[in-house]
Amino acid sequence: MKFSNKVDEYRVKRRKKMKLPGTKRRRLILKQERVMQMNASEASEGSIYQSEIGLSTEADIEQIPDPIPKSNFGAVQKLKNMEAKYIIFDLETTGLIRQGAMPHITQIGAVAIESGNVFSTYVLPKIPIEPGAEETTGIVCDGTSVFAHGSKVTAVPIREAILNFLKWLGTFGKYGIILVAHNGRVFDFRVLSHAIDCIGLQEDFLEIVSGFTDSLSLIRSKHKKLEKYSQIFLAKHFCNETFSAHDAVEDVKMLSKSFSVVVSQSELSKAAYDAETPFLQDKFNSAKTLYLPSLNILVGNGVMKMNMAENVAGSGLGLHHLKLIHKRSGEDGLRNIFCAQTSRSKPRVTSDCKVLDYVVPKLCQVFFHDRNVVFYYLEVTLYKLVQCNDVS
Repeated sequence: MKFSNKVDEYRVKRRKKMKLPGTKRRRLILKQERVMQMNASEASEGSIYQSEIGLSTEADIEQIPDPIPKSNFGAVQKLKNMEAKYIIFDLETTGLIRQGAMPHITQIGAVAIESGNVFSTYVLPKIPIEPGAEETTGIVCDGTSVFAHGSKVTAVPIREAILNFLKWLGTFGKYGIILVAHNGRVFDFRVLSHAIDCIGLQEDFLEIVSGFTDSLSLIRSKHKKLEKYSQIFLAKHFCNETFSAHDAVEDVKMLSKSFSVVVSQSELSKAAYDAETPFLQDKFNSAKTLYLPSLNILVGNGVMKMNMAENVAGSGLGLHHLKLIHKRSGEDGLRNIFCAQTSRSKPRVTSDCKVLDYVVPKLCQVFFHDRNVVFYYLEVTLYKLVQCNDVS
């Protein structure tokens, strides 16, 4: 009897809640989001689900690439209910990141801040080491062997090196490790995540590592008036010590000493961002490099600004995809694709109404012409030149 009364009370409360303006508004928003996602799926997948599709020779079965989320360097959610372990690491490589091309790793060094445990391995690169990197790090490779400062060292392939590194990290526990590197956001995190992704160990890595913290950004925000922020200067300034720089192990040991003076572990935690971020950043940049050239003609003719074009390309869309979406679903299809949510619950490109109201109609004007968009814009450009000559 008591149970029946509680059920009745729950039903009454639920009915009242369902009638509240806020609840109705939320239901409407969710309904709109479902419709938008469904329409975006239709625009993405074409006629792939139509009946007897296999019998048609002109079936539209090309699928639009899945959206690539843009990295947002958000806080590490996994750390809310656990104690983090902080590992400082450093990479030596074959060179710098040049035009999006990643160098190969030649050495990985790491140290646990609390215990002082050290990890070190040399890596056999698959590309030549640049002369500048050889001079800076003292690491040389003849194609089969690696030498450090003139002495031959044991070096392993990158997959074995990463697996050994993950095994070592796993001894500190799972889902609570924060990797720290100096200028890591610009270099070390990107190079490491790219290498891990190339050998197919991203899931294994994310099972162990929760986040990254860039010590350079953290120290720069806390000590804004320092003359320099290099590791050599920080060691001298805060610890009054010198060390053998550009050796991965020596770098992490000295950075660990500097940290004991400069920052606290709580500050390291607050500055950390999600470990998946560099992987997303790498995928976004790769897609942008692939698709942005096809969108440059739209930028040059005022259809969209470069920032918008970069977001479109980085999400995995080129000019061909935009034309295909317009052919299938017109203006609504373009809007729905741009607004469709990614795996991180963010719009694929943008949900800003002002931006969409400016860009989408212009795209529709372009794609309305049956001719190739390039020829269309050549005609417009020639017309403008003729008009200018007439005026002059």
